[in-house]
Parts: sequence; C-alpha cells; structure tokens
Amino acid sequence: MGFAQSIRFAVIGDYGYAGQAELDVSNLVKSWNPDFIITLGDNNYENGAATTIDQNIGQYYHDYISPYTGSFGTGDTINRFFPALGNHDWRAVNAQPYLDYFTLHGNERYYDFVKGTVHFFVVDSDSNEPDGRTGVSTQAQWLHDKLANSIAQWKLVYFHHAPYSSGTRHGSNVNLQWQFQTWGATAVLAGHEHNYERITINNFPYFVNGLGGRSLYAFGTPISGSQVRYNSDYGAMLVEANTDSIVFKFITRTGVTIDTYTLHSSTQITLDQGWNMVSLPRHVADSAVSTIFPSAVSQAFSYNGVTYEPHDSMQTRLGYWIKSDSSQSIQLFGTSVHRDTITVSQDWNLIGTIADPIDVNDIVQNPAGIVVSPFFGYKGMYRAADTLYPGKAYWVKVNQSGMLIMD
Repeated sequence: MGFAQSIRFAVIGDYGYAGQAELDVSNLVKSWNPDFIITLGDNNYENGAATTIDQNIGQYYHDYISPYTGSFGTGDTINRFFPALGNHDWRAVNAQPYLDYFTLHGNERYYDFVKGTVHFFVVDSDSNEPDGRTGVSTQAQWLHDKLANSIAQWKLVYFHHAPYSSGTRHGSNVNLQWQFQTWGATAVLAGHEHNYERITINNFPYFVNGLGGRSLYAFGTPISGSQVRYNSDYGAMLVEANTDSIVFKFITRTGVTIDTYTLHSSTQITLDQGWNMVSLPRHVADSAVSTIFPSAVSQAFSYNGVTYEPHDSMQTRLGYWIKSDSSQSIQLFGTSVHRDTITVSQDWNLIGTIADPIDVNDIVQNPAGIVVSPFFGYKGMYRAADTLYPGKAYWVKVNQSGMLIMD
C-alpha cells in the first residue's frame, strides 16, 4: 500500500440563500483552493424548489459540481461537491429538485465516499427520510456496518440536524444522538443551528457549522461539553487531513480563525507484565525508553548479531526487548513511518516494523529469497507471524546480508 495523500476540504452549512453573505463565504472557500466541498444541509432556501436551486447553489459553487446542468458556468469534469440533505431541501416533495440537481453515490439521500485518508459518511437526518433517522433505523444500521468495514485513518460522519447544540432555535436533537463513537467514527459535523460550536462528549468531538450564509442564531446556556461558541459573522470550516493528523478550523468570511482543533493518529502498543518485544513505528518527539514506556523496569535491548546491547532511547527499524512491571496499553503519537528499508545481517535479526500492519508476503527481500525462517513474534512464547503489527518486534533469519523493504 502506497503512502496516502493529504487532503484539504471546505465545510459549509445552511448556506443556500443567494446574497452577499453567501457570496462572501463562497469567495473565502475558493481562496483556499480546496480539493472538494462538503455541505451540512439546507442547500436551497426557502422551500427546496427547482426554480431557486441553481441560483442558491450553482451561482456560487458550480466550479465544483459535476455533472453541472445549470446556467452559471461549465462545472467541473469530476464532482467535488458532496452535500447532505437539510429540512429546507425536504420542503419540496420527496426533495426531488435536490435529487435531480446532484449526481451522488448510493441512493443520493445517504451515501459514503473516500478521499485520501478520510472516509466520509453522509447521513440524511430529516424526519422525511424513508429509512428512518433514529439510532435503530435502517439508515443507522447502514452507517454502523459501513463504519465497521472501513479501514480509513479518519471516519467523518456529517448531516444537517445537530445531535448536540447550545443554540436557542433548535438545540440538541436526541433522535440523532447515535452511537457514533462506539461504532468507530472520528467526529460528527452538523448544521441546522446558524452558529458555530464545538462540543466534546466523552472525549468525542461534535461540530455545529451553520454560518454559510442564511442568518445568525443566538446561543442559550451552554450545554455540557460545549468548548467553543461563535455567532458574530458568517464563515466556513477548512479541514486538512493526512495519516498523522486531522485539523479542523472555523474561519470567518473576513479571514479570522475562530477555532482550531487537531486530532492526532496514534499507535497502540500493548505490553504484558514481564518481557516484551517492541519497536518504534513513528518518529516521536522524545524517544527515551522512560518516556515511551513509563512502566519499563529495564533498558531497551537490541541485538547486534552476537549479543544484546542496552539503550536508554529507541530508534525506528530496530526491534527491542523491554521489561514492564505491569500489563498496560501505550498510545504512541508522532509521525508515522509508512515505508522503511531495514538492513539485516546473515543469521538472526531482531527487527522493527512500520506504522501499518503488513503481510509478510508483501515484504520485499533484497536480494530475493534471503529470508530462511518464519517471522517470529513473542507473547509469553515465540509464535510465527503471518502479519507484522505496528509497535511489535520480530525475529527473522536470513542467509546473507541484505535489506527488507516494508511498504
């Protein structure tokens, strides 16, 4: 698997109302030159009509839409505009103008797509959705199954009605308080309230972003978990994601950054009480053994082909023995190593791994055929491994010096 690309995308909500505010927000978004745009609903005020949809959407965002059949330009050659349905879109019978205007994945009401390191899941949160909008609905089961089968680094769920909000117009919608965190989502983005808010529930982030151009709504008493609230001007979110981090920003139409929130990816390394074989699959700020493994009661021991060598700090590529005073899990943050070349010497080698699981058959041997043993991991006893996992170390025997390339 090759190195996944970084992406940057814009998030707009409650925006589809032709006028100065929408123009300003669209100009802000275009100044970022995003790879694509996602919307959080209410794409076409007031009534989701076919007579207003191009004026409210295509006039400002036709450069990102494909196929584009409106009258404001030629559109794009590939679709880079991924909307979610809102209650104003549903005011038209069956939301038909919306479904006719866009060409989207799945049934077009709710769907998913992957861009770079992010898997997006678009939910229809309106009460008119035929497949339901509660946590036990057909639509919710679809989301549960899709999240369970996703292998993406980041999994973003977005829709219109906010599950949690301190706003006074609509507030929190209990019907949408699904088990997103338990199902494996990274974050949830919604609109409906015409303000910006970041809320953390059980260390899980929810964003409300409804300042795309329609109007401004007030806040009431902040709900539990509310971290940031803003409703003074219109704006949009800029999100940048790669394998190591995803950064969410809300920026006003005048270019003022109101909020920045970053999530970092990590590798979980599980230690058993006693001796463990471990490695460092990320470049970390502090590679001291005592920092990475606070429960360690030994130095880290590498193997040089003849004997063990003690170390107070660790480096990538090498495998180490470490003794822990207890069983525990360590979250290791830092820049992921997705491709590495490990030098091996004739006979036995204790090697490290990269930040992604890799099948032993995908490891390139140079020269070819130098590996003459299974890859052995350790968990109380040695076991042959079919897959090498991040943070673990493995013994391997080669018949001559060479390189093992993990990608």
